[in-house]
Amino acid sequence: MLPSAVRRWLNKPKKSDPRLLAKFFYVNEEVSGIVNELESLDLRKDPQNYLVLLNQLHSSQERMLGVIEQIMELCVPTKRQQRDYLLKFPDEVAHENMTTHLLFSAELLVGGTYIEVEEADGSLLRPLAQELLRSLADLRFALREQSFEDPGSYPETIHKALLHYDALCAEFELRYVSLLVSVKTPEEIYSQQEVAVLFCETVSRALKKGYLTQEMIDHCEPELMISIPRLAIISGLLIYPDGPLNLQKQPEEMCELFRPFHGLLKKIQELLCILTEQELISLERALCCASSDDPSGHLSAISESPNKWNFISHATGTPSEPKSTIMGISENPRPEVPSTWETHSISIQCQSPVTIHSNYASNYCKSDRSNRTYRDQGIIKTVGFEHSGNAETEYARSQHHNQHVKYAHRNLRLQHVRSRYRSDSDMLHRLFVCIAGVADQLQTNFASDLRVILKTVFETVSSKQQEEREKTTDNAFRLSDCHLCQSNIEHHTVAKSVPPEWLPDNASSQCMSCYASFTLLRRRHHCRSCGKIFCSRCSAYSSTLPYLVSTHPVRVCSHCYRVHCNPLDSHKMEQDWTEA
Repeated sequence: MLPSAVRRWLNKPKKSDPRLLAKFFYVNEEVSGIVNELESLDLRKDPQNYLVLLNQLHSSQERMLGVIEQIMELCVPTKRQQRDYLLKFPDEVAHENMTTHLLFSAELLVGGTYIEVEEADGSLLRPLAQELLRSLADLRFALREQSFEDPGSYPETIHKALLHYDALCAEFELRYVSLLVSVKTPEEIYSQQEVAVLFCETVSRALKKGYLTQEMIDHCEPELMISIPRLAIISGLLIYPDGPLNLQKQPEEMCELFRPFHGLLKKIQELLCILTEQELISLERALCCASSDDPSGHLSAISESPNKWNFISHATGTPSEPKSTIMGISENPRPEVPSTWETHSISIQCQSPVTIHSNYASNYCKSDRSNRTYRDQGIIKTVGFEHSGNAETEYARSQHHNQHVKYAHRNLRLQHVRSRYRSDSDMLHRLFVCIAGVADQLQTNFASDLRVILKTVFETVSSKQQEEREKTTDNAFRLSDCHLCQSNIEHHTVAKSVPPEWLPDNASSQCMSCYASFTLLRRRHHCRSCGKIFCSRCSAYSSTLPYLVSTHPVRVCSHCYRVHCNPLDSHKMEQDWTEA
């Protein structure tokens, strides 16, 4: 028997080995070497070299943690600690290199250095930081030992070490980042998700209307960053008034994104509700234009009529001079007649739908025939269905008169608002400026939240098929060059009863798993399950196979042992296989 040190040296993974444990072995050796150099270096004598080594250490640690992350995704993808708390963090904090920064911060806390946090908070986190670094050291040792024994397998001890480290890392990440930045409350996260739903509905409607194309969504065109928030303002005010842009709420009850614009959004909603369908389409097309295009082309499509509403000025004595901004609407007192968007809360029970050209949505019939209410100049009258004949005729006549009065008031309201502008296109232009201004302010003041929302929109509305991320442990070990794996995928059956295609000895000069070259001491061995050629270390397993008459276990490779063999009939060889 060879000494253990020599046997470990012979079993050391090759640099050409593509398996994760082999990669971890060398990057771990690199980290350990740099740490030893730093410990033996005098900072006062050679500060420049110390900084160079420190940068190399951070780079090596980042690669090592990346390999550990890949191993966890391979071994325990469904057992890892949940990271739902990342939703509470700002977008600029949750980045890919966050784990490297957290481990460096943990080392500072263990050393008694408090840079980013207060000393009192750091003292409370110090025990957790010590436990995290200890678990990482134990995990590194376990992975290194396993890379000597078999780089292709991950026993239960490795799984436990991975899960313990992952749980401590998640706990430290949440507690440490919560001390650095203000995390979002569940209510704020829910409000942000409501806005994301509004944006998704807006994009779906824009695709149906032809304002946007699916190709633009799939390619994440930059102009969508401008167009989607603008269209979402119209959808939230006009089509989904009970959503996150519900102006019936108090400003402090609204979503944080739109809270500063509560007053301006009311003015925008008032103008949106008096637009005709053609005017609304022209406005939305103008808002969808790229920054390099001139939106005035869409707005000028509405016929110019400067004196269209001047007859009202002569009749009422109200001047029709245009206001400088849309905020000028609030200068005159608002009439008591309910405006167009308020008709959402006043249900008109009728036999057939009535379409209003100045409102974007129709008021649909209600199915409740037991009791109908309607408004007649502020007097509520209730008419039951127990009457027949003349009663029904009288009811229909009264309802028609009620609707006529209401629409007359609404038309007066419409004409009163329009009379403040020189023309329809002038009113649309002012609407365009206000909506674009609010959307641009969202880009400036809430850039982080808007990036998260738009990312959710692109992931939801994109037509590209999302790759399945959750894999079972068996699927994680499947290989593209294994004919047994491909046979199972194509035919959905396990082809275990067919003898494998036996490769001749001269078909390969190196192990087909670790790529170690065969020598006088490193002999060739065939796997009885797949027929490939391996070294003794990569085929140190035995199992019974269905196509063999004998029940005696035969040699199989580590891949077939984990994926294709029956675990009850498989075991690792207790004694070393002879090289003869």
